[in-house]
Amino acid sequence: NFFQFAQRYTNAYHNGYGWDFSGASNTDELNQRIRDFTIRRLKSEVLSELPPKTRSYIPVHLSASNAKEYRQSRLDWLRQYERYMSGGMPPGFVLNMLTDLRHVCGRIKVGAAIDWMREYRDQTGKPVVIYTHHRDVMDDLCERMGEEESQFIYRKIAGDTPSEKRAENVDAFQRGELDALVCSTLAAKEGITLTAADTVLFIEREWVPGWEVQAEDRVLRIGQESDHVHAIYLSCAGTIDEHFDRVIEEKRSIVSAVLDGGDSEERAGIVSALLKRMEDLE
Repeated sequence: NFFQFAQRYTNAYHNGYGWDFSGASNTDELNQRIRDFTIRRLKSEVLSELPPKTRSYIPVHLSASNAKEYRQSRLDWLRQYERYMSGGMPPGFVLNMLTDLRHVCGRIKVGAAIDWMREYRDQTGKPVVIYTHHRDVMDDLCERMGEEESQFIYRKIAGDTPSEKRAENVDAFQRGELDALVCSTLAAKEGITLTAADTVLFIEREWVPGWEVQAEDRVLRIGQESDHVHAIYLSCAGTIDEHFDRVIEEKRSIVSAVLDGGDSEERAGIVSALLKRMEDLE
């Protein structure tokens, strides 16, 4: 039953309020048990002609004004958190806190993304796929890309982009007419091929590791002619971004250990882990 499974495989423990099932334990054993009814084939196994993929993290060092903005936002949220801890936590409060801090970091990283893109274009001459989560981050990026000193030729795919326009933008990108295709991760993580690029740039992280992998693999499909593909993640130094990077990779390794075997989904577990890391900093 569920509770037996959770105790054995989620490192379950009682936190004083209820049972926490957000961890992982005995992953090698679980991998062995599910092999009798699970068939899993990695893309690298069935499409051996595809190039390898490298995931990299680039630190973004905050300016004095950006650091002040982030610290103030974090302080405001933690004050509310401490107040609610004694009087009852509103539903969704912690998720809202973490989402807002991630959003602040996303806005901060737009300038760094422009600088990275300019250098990448000058060095390689290749197009790039850029992923954001929040609409205002996407809009700010596109506005700066259109400024005279940047002059990037781009199109975008957001959640409200009509299917005909979406296909038109993908085709233009694949024909080599664009410097960049700016995408909402959730809107463009499936169903499209973007092999004109061999590099994707993430300005904002997602809660679910699998969503990011799907988005990365828009450039890792049949038709990719480069020898290597790259997934680049911008990460604000000294902020929740760094915790996000660690926690997401830990969750990714757990999923891999269960499904593929080895030493070692999602939103609830990531929220708990991020909150603990924030509390440890106090």
